[in-house]
Amino acid sequence: MQSVTGSPVGLPSAFAAACRTARSDSELFERCRQVLTERFGSDEVWLSVIHDTKRAERVGGPEGFENAVEIGRCASGQTELIVMASPDVASAMEAESGLIALGLATVLELRAVLHERQGALDDAEFQLRALRQVARLLASVHSKEETEHLVLDFMAEVFFAWWACLYRPEGGRYQAKRYRAMDKSSGPGDIDMASLDKVVPSGSMVVTPQEAGIADLLPAGTELVIPLDAHKERLALLLLGPRLNKTAYGRAERDLAGTLSYSAATALKNAELVERLASQATTDELTGLPNRRALEARLEAELSRGARHLFKTTVAMIDVDRFKLINDTMGHAAGDRYLIMIGRVLTEHVRALDVVGRYGGDEFLVILTMTSAAEALTFVNRLQSGLQELSSQHPEFGTATLSFGLAEAPRHGRTPVTLLGAADSALYAAKHAGRNMVEIARDT
Repeated sequence: MQSVTGSPVGLPSAFAAACRTARSDSELFERCRQVLTERFGSDEVWLSVIHDTKRAERVGGPEGFENAVEIGRCASGQTELIVMASPDVASAMEAESGLIALGLATVLELRAVLHERQGALDDAEFQLRALRQVARLLASVHSKEETEHLVLDFMAEVFFAWWACLYRPEGGRYQAKRYRAMDKSSGPGDIDMASLDKVVPSGSMVVTPQEAGIADLLPAGTELVIPLDAHKERLALLLLGPRLNKTAYGRAERDLAGTLSYSAATALKNAELVERLASQATTDELTGLPNRRALEARLEAELSRGARHLFKTTVAMIDVDRFKLINDTMGHAAGDRYLIMIGRVLTEHVRALDVVGRYGGDEFLVILTMTSAAEALTFVNRLQSGLQELSSQHPEFGTATLSFGLAEAPRHGRTPVTLLGAADSALYAAKHAGRNMVEIARDT
């Protein structure tokens, strides 16, 4: 038997040092084996590590292992550690087997504590990454639809959800707006808003269906309910199904969901505000039709498209006849109501690909794509039936008539400025010809 050196009292301290310096489980157990080989002056010492009752993993070389005998074993949680040595070394080790077992048991306990702390650190790092992603989401403004998709995809991926559904309050119900699932299944149905809000009012925390007693209101398999509220306003409701890793939503996941929910709700609110502002900038407040700014932008796009594909575009500049008389005799409120009705008639008699907007005052503009000036006369004739119906339904306004100025691109202009100028000149001619007339711009 080889000589034995060192003090047995140093074994626990050496094992503890191995815990402090090792960066992985394999390194930890190899360092523990080295402590024993140095203590007993022989390399014929092995450790067998068994995790979760699986096959043992041997730490140490193959030479001499076939004759190894067991010195002792210890366990902590799902991990068991077996110490083995050659017969020559075993007798010396058996005398100190209690101290060895105590030292290795301490190793396993310290290892469990370190794993727990590392898990907490990993959770914290994961939460920080998720929060950073939300910050990036909030920093970039998207449309309402894009934001709904981003929120749904982000939350589903953060929590490894098998399926996720984003609901929006609409018409007294939570309507399923966005849905994603690993099995490509069809989306769930709507949820009664009053029933759910009674149990989970605005400002509520993340809950499970069982603890809130609302499982019967939700789709089967719902495991987490995440209200997306901002300033006591319920923007949306997010439901998550089972997790892909088959683990439950624990306290850490629910806390993270609560943190992310406010950020997600803020993103949805910002998207709504941006769309509202964009709509106000391009929509006529009275009629709800595109305003002059939006019309000119659309016309520029249509002219560019027409130039690329070699088709004609016609604009119809329209003036409401006798509008000043209506304002003077019936009041501006009546005049506003009349403009709204004229806008509605125009919208009802254009094709889906055409654009109707209020150009300003009592003037409207219609952009007729892939249409010549001569073909635009068909639209004018079709419109007459709608004007006659308006006159019969609202005789207080008298006979509804319009004056038209038509200009065709590229014949009368290749840019919005030149084309609209040509249409305006044609409209001026129609008005001076006696109103209720149609004039086509002159060729230049």
